[in-house]
Amino acid sequence: MKALTRFRAVALALGVVLAVGCSTDEASSPTQPPPNPVPPPVGINVSVTASNPSLEVDSTAPSIITIRATRADNGQPVPNLTQATVTTTLGGFGSVGGPQSTTVELINGEAQVPLFAGATIGTATVRASVPGGVGITSVNVRERGTGGAFFIGSVSPGTGSPQGGDTVVISGNGFSDPIRVTFGGRQASIQFATETQITVTTPPCSFSGTDACFAAGASTPTDVSVIVNLNTPEQAQDTLSGGFVYQAGGGGGTLQPVIFSVTPASGPDEGGTQVTINGDGFEAPVQVRFGTGTLFAEAQVLSVTRSRIVVRTPPFSEIGPPGTVPNLVNITVINQNSGRTGLATNAFRYGVFMQITAISPGEGPPTGGTTVTIFGQGFDEPVAVTMANRGQQVISVSGSEIVVRTVAIALAGCANVEGPTTVTNIESGDSATGPTFSYIVPRPQIFGISPISGPQSGNTLVTISGQNFSSNAVVKFLVGGSTFTGSVQSTNPSSITVRSPAVPNSVFGTEVCDDNGDPPQTDPPTPDPDGERYLATQASIEVTDVASGCTVTLEGAFTYNPTDTSCRGD
Repeated sequence: MKALTRFRAVALALGVVLAVGCSTDEASSPTQPPPNPVPPPVGINVSVTASNPSLEVDSTAPSIITIRATRADNGQPVPNLTQATVTTTLGGFGSVGGPQSTTVELINGEAQVPLFAGATIGTATVRASVPGGVGITSVNVRERGTGGAFFIGSVSPGTGSPQGGDTVVISGNGFSDPIRVTFGGRQASIQFATETQITVTTPPCSFSGTDACFAAGASTPTDVSVIVNLNTPEQAQDTLSGGFVYQAGGGGGTLQPVIFSVTPASGPDEGGTQVTINGDGFEAPVQVRFGTGTLFAEAQVLSVTRSRIVVRTPPFSEIGPPGTVPNLVNITVINQNSGRTGLATNAFRYGVFMQITAISPGEGPPTGGTTVTIFGQGFDEPVAVTMANRGQQVISVSGSEIVVRTVAIALAGCANVEGPTTVTNIESGDSATGPTFSYIVPRPQIFGISPISGPQSGNTLVTISGQNFSSNAVVKFLVGGSTFTGSVQSTNPSSITVRSPAVPNSVFGTEVCDDNGDPPQTDPPTPDPDGERYLATQASIEVTDVASGCTVTLEGAFTYNPTDTSCRGD
């Protein structure tokens, strides 16, 4: 099983295309779309592994990320076409500079996607989420030429001819001359090597003795071993079990077709979906059938190489009754010259279920007018769209994108208004719910005031600078535990002009004073107590938007100077 897992990881690096569902708006749609495949309502165990735990920055060699999801109660794989959302904090999926988030469909509980390092050094945290479970792994992105543990990470391509002679790149780390590379114990010819990659020419697979390679029509997983610092005290060896597969054979070189993956793995009942079949042993001319048992239809073959076939799917009506549930069909590849066949069971699903994968942007003002794009699949005009529980204006619809313009909403307080995005196909009733959209209430902010002080009698013209000020703003001066309302003269979104209110003596603090200079006399009968003087006191500025109720306060922003500064009672 370990050898098979390694085999699949490296083989998929040949031509993996991200299994992101995508469709176009068709002229007609199924009257009763098949239900979405969802995991059972039990806990899901999700494991995420990386074929290469360490990549050089800007490397073009990926680490193959394998996602496996099984039921926690019985260990069985989750249903076919269950979707996993995969994200990374560094690098990108699918290609150099690819996205940091993608969606893949699980077949037999498993899917794979290549992670490329990108231009940033650090640790890429890779997270895979399926309904009911989450798995995490990490891949180190290091500087070029830096050291690290010696290991083999991947072999690409992972399959080749039993006659040998294929050029293969072994990726890993710590490769140091002298180096020896063997395939199943047979020495390969090294073309060139760096610290992280070795390019070799594969040796032939033996056709004598007990070697399983000679079995006609068989595929033979073979261990790949690398020995570094050969014949020195630092000699070390690492082996990738089943890292390379001698495909088909039998001594005659007849190719045995094998299907590794199908992308995309679903499409509309009308057919016409362009599908890439990744694998090995394909040989033109080929026949590609979609169907199960005696119910099948032939796909239109667009191109053929040994490892990839591109076809257009036939209509489901040529395979079985429309609306049949489930619409999962097998894919069969037949090399017509030899008659050899390759089969992928339940590899393609007819009937695209609706899914929302993302929205952009995810927020806008309560005045409306924000243009939002909803990304996903299975959209079929006419549609109804709600965001934050408000119906929105639909501008355009395709099978994978909907563009809407948000409507204005009434505010009921200072809190943001938010809620999920929901799309409903009006004709079929099929619906999907996606990310949250937020109407952001523009809360006022104060950056500063000028001037920063004024007399107790008030009437100082104060300018408050900031943002999100409304035309209906109230300005209060908070001083000495009391509140006094200023007279607003003018407002605009970035400033308010207000006249300061007068304040009473009671708001001021005091200090002891002695203006006449004679010492205090505390003994009767001629006491001569010290006096008391009012002190300047700070006031906080509070701005309130009457419409939303949002309030902002700048503490101690304005200073009141008392009118009476004498030493009273001395």
